[in-house]
Amino acid sequence: MYGGSQMSNKTDHNDQVYCPYVEERERLDNGFSAGWGFQFQPSEEYWIDCHNHIDGCKTQAELYKILDKWFSHLEAFRLGNVVLIAKHEDDFKVYSDVSSADDRMDWLLWLPHDKPDTELLEKALKYGVKGLKLHNNLIMRGQGKHGVWLSEEWGRVFNMVEEAGISILWHVTQRHSNSPYQGGGTNAYWADGWKTGVSFTNEDLLQVMLEVMEKYPNMNVIGAHQLHVGLERLSSLFDEYKNLYIDTSCGFYTRWADQIYEDDRKKLNQFVTQYADRILFGTDSALSPHGATEYDFQGFLCHARFISQLRLDYDTLQKISHGNSEKLFGIKQLDATRKGNVRP
Repeated sequence: MYGGSQMSNKTDHNDQVYCPYVEERERLDNGFSAGWGFQFQPSEEYWIDCHNHIDGCKTQAELYKILDKWFSHLEAFRLGNVVLIAKHEDDFKVYSDVSSADDRMDWLLWLPHDKPDTELLEKALKYGVKGLKLHNNLIMRGQGKHGVWLSEEWGRVFNMVEEAGISILWHVTQRHSNSPYQGGGTNAYWADGWKTGVSFTNEDLLQVMLEVMEKYPNMNVIGAHQLHVGLERLSSLFDEYKNLYIDTSCGFYTRWADQIYEDDRKKLNQFVTQYADRILFGTDSALSPHGATEYDFQGFLCHARFISQLRLDYDTLQKISHGNSEKLFGIKQLDATRKGNVRP
């Protein structure tokens, strides 16, 4: 009834995918365990969350306290590593020391649009920074020109990034409208900018980023929040720009009691499978020394739930959950050690 021909890690005509070990049990040990756990679906070995904010952490002890709180809850959901974002030079030694000793974290450097600081980036590189974080929020709010990234000063920064072989996580655009589903406010950033006379658009911001990418084709850019564009536009961008990636934060999200509609799941499954090498798991979470609430934990779980509901094949799932982050940020592959009954 549950023969090996029906147990495969590949998608069959019913869109059913199974853990690759299900197929192995059909033939190993002369098929002794054939049919045992036949319903097991592919599961992530672990998650690397490539997009996390942190503030108010000045010592190693404080950072360990934050990590311990976060992982005491989310390690049970297979969280393996978080990539944190440092904003100040004072953070470098603390983040470097902890990340060197603790596999649970790595870090990026945030450079504001008006501070193309090559000296600061050089110092961060010496401390082992894994990448750069850029954000257009202040530009959208009218505090900077949208073409600032094309300046000679930023050109020197991008040259350093390209030569160092690190990647950029870039919040480029921001959707208009409200988005209460995942806690997004109405016309975030733009509402402030329009009051000051901002007239450029999301498309203008996107085109600036694409021009930067054309100038630095060996520099990988991860567009935060899927660049706030749909799957069709993303497909055309992926096909044209081989150095473009996205993270899953905010848009690839499923609330606690929701199930993705089947037609939508099929579209998303096809897209994610086709571009499996270009998508990084990320949540845009905020880690705080003041502790974490159920709201904070659910922010992570809603992103993990989305990926799980797509019913991806095993190899695709591992790329999304951790493999692509390891590749782009040079993160050491973790040991997916069994812990209790929730580990592989």
